[in-house]
Amino acid sequence: MSDLTFAELGLDAAVLEAVAAVGYEKPSPIQAQTIPALLAGKNLLGVAQTGTGKTGAFALPLLSRIDASLMEPQILVLAPTRELAIQVAEAFTTYASKFRNFHVLPIYGGQDFHPQIKGLKRGAQVIVGTPGRMLDHLRKGTLKLGSLKALVLDEADEMLRMGFIDDVEAILAKTPPNCQRALFSATMPAQIKKVAQTYLKDAVEVRIESETRTVERISQFVLPVYAERKLDALTRILEVEPIDGAIIFVRTKAETTLLAEKLSARGHAVAPLNGDLNQRQREMTVEDLKSGKKDIIVATDVAARGLDVSRITHVINYDVPYDTEAYIHRVGRTGRAGRNGKAILLVTPRERSWLRTLERATNSPMEAYQLPSPVELKKMREQQFETQLLAFAEDGKLAKAMGLLDEIAERNEMDIAMVAGALACWMEAIQPGTMPLEQPEALPEISANAPPRRDNKGGRPGGPRKGNFRKGPGGPGGGYKGKAPGKGGKGGGKPAGKRPPRRD
Repeated sequence: MSDLTFAELGLDAAVLEAVAAVGYEKPSPIQAQTIPALLAGKNLLGVAQTGTGKTGAFALPLLSRIDASLMEPQILVLAPTRELAIQVAEAFTTYASKFRNFHVLPIYGGQDFHPQIKGLKRGAQVIVGTPGRMLDHLRKGTLKLGSLKALVLDEADEMLRMGFIDDVEAILAKTPPNCQRALFSATMPAQIKKVAQTYLKDAVEVRIESETRTVERISQFVLPVYAERKLDALTRILEVEPIDGAIIFVRTKAETTLLAEKLSARGHAVAPLNGDLNQRQREMTVEDLKSGKKDIIVATDVAARGLDVSRITHVINYDVPYDTEAYIHRVGRTGRAGRNGKAILLVTPRERSWLRTLERATNSPMEAYQLPSPVELKKMREQQFETQLLAFAEDGKLAKAMGLLDEIAERNEMDIAMVAGALACWMEAIQPGTMPLEQPEALPEISANAPPRRDNKGGRPGGPRKGNFRKGPGGPGGGYKGKAPGKGGKGGGKPAGKRPPRRD
């Protein structure tokens, strides 16, 4: 990860404000190298694996160069699948959230032409779509490229594999000669090289080598969970795991504080660690973790970089990391000093297809994490309570307490067991969770083969998520209004499951 900040890269003030609003602190390596070149108006050839932050790498600088007051297509993004087109459009909407009267329009096959045509007539600065449908609109004359400033080919090798290369070249041939062009691809086959040589003259080349390596001494687990139940799942993990010290990773600074407060209210010794803390505060937080004053740290990737605390036995990815490098860095915080470590990843239904990329990055498949059943959990709580209760049998105050309870029982003609039961209920009332009296709730299970649920939480690796687009071009039908199905990984583009990609 680069030491530069987004502000130092020269992005537009409105774009910087949007980036700050979602809590991103520093650019990824490909963003640090790509943004200056695209801001300078140069053509760019980016060679990088899926999950390196490519969408932000082209969206942020290109948005910084558009005329937000001009309601005509200025940025055109070609993506191989409708799922990736929707995800890229969501990212553009988020990064441009501080612009006024700004619209993004995704267009792809499988959707009726009428709302797309209506949206194009109303106007949008950014068009994101699949090659086939994009070419259809160009041929119909419903998509006009006279004001186009930049064109991006995302996942070019995937478009080649799916048979879109002829459509891509036909679209490139229709773009204005002075249009800035960027091509991103994980590999560089001969046909992609030919396209780059023909249409990307004097392109700046950026290559990001992915750190693919085995994470040794660390057991990796994945737990599918619905977004709204992530906190419940995390609470249960912390209850059943033999944790000495743990670090919980989230994406944004705001989330570190929010989650730390929720865990603290549940009785955990926890502290946030984020970029808003000064150096002295960070050092004190890490020292508290080392000394045992705190057992859990909730951190962002930037704040935890270089963190080396040998007592960290567990790393929990509460939010899926934005790229593979971040994941490797995160899980590397445990398993230190020759110890074994455990990494647990919470993944929402829409993010499951990202797992394959993470497993390739670590050369290690993830095992399914099994939470205890409600019956098992209740038994465990009862055993823990019994252990804690027996520990007080040696306390010097025990005789006085027994005498007091005997007096209460005798005065009220009650059995001593009834008094002890009433005491337990009172403890539960003043401090919920103290007593294992209630049957724990069963968390909803997500089948490995279940279709992705259309939740509006959980996010996608690599960028912020918006539940809905603003009312934009096309009204109810012109702009994407629902949730993105399929893959949650940034720059991925393959639909979840075994269904073949749609050739739009």
